[in-house]
Amino acid sequence: MVDEDVRAGADGRWRHPREHRDETRGRILAASLQLIAERGFAATSTREISERLGFTKAALYYHFRTKADLLAAIVQPVMEELVALVGSVGAPRTLAERRRVVERYVDVVAAHASLIKVLSDDPSVRRSEVLGAARPQFRRLVEVLAGCEQPDVVERARVRAALGAVHATLVRAEPDEDPAALRDVALSVALAVLGLGGTRSSGTRSPATSSGTQSPATQSPRGRVAAHRRGDASGRPEGPGAGPGS
Repeated sequence: MVDEDVRAGADGRWRHPREHRDETRGRILAASLQLIAERGFAATSTREISERLGFTKAALYYHFRTKADLLAAIVQPVMEELVALVGSVGAPRTLAERRRVVERYVDVVAAHASLIKVLSDDPSVRRSEVLGAARPQFRRLVEVLAGCEQPDVVERARVRAALGAVHATLVRAEPDEDPAALRDVALSVALAVLGLGGTRSSGTRSPATSSGTQSPATQSPRGRVAAHRRGDASGRPEGPGAGPGS
């Protein structure tokens, strides 16, 4: 005799109700994301989602009452990881801890690259209240990576450049590109932009020069101006254009 609390799933395997609900929820989220990628969030209706799945609208409504609820569930895994990441950082923020945060952020983006691409390409998603609620976490991430509570415009811009490099490398990757190589590149570039050094595994050089000073790419604007005025031992200014014929 079959337990009344057990039912067949889409693959014919018998499951308990909770497992069955989780499976159905997962199918709804996958179909919703596919439709959003095809048509955009604003143009995707709950009717189309239910038709794609062969559900009634009432069945879909049982799991998600609104499209906003659907979107919140779609982005939930990424947001949970981001919240855990910024919440794991204590004070003071050492260089090693900031490097760890960059590395974990790269892994989060790599794990959810397809989802991030779909959502970041959709203006209606970017304007949604769901992503609006995530902005405090990103501001906190900027503070953590800048190494201070109130980063100035240059420090904020540097963090945005570092995170932008991560997204450009991983989210915009070509299908035939090696994920491990892309991860190394994303991590090395982000660390270099933030002045936290490169990764040994990627074979990239640290942004510190052989003399122990920072390279122009990671110096503050004042430091770059001072270096330019100071010049090198031959009397020529340092930096781009300092080679023969300059």
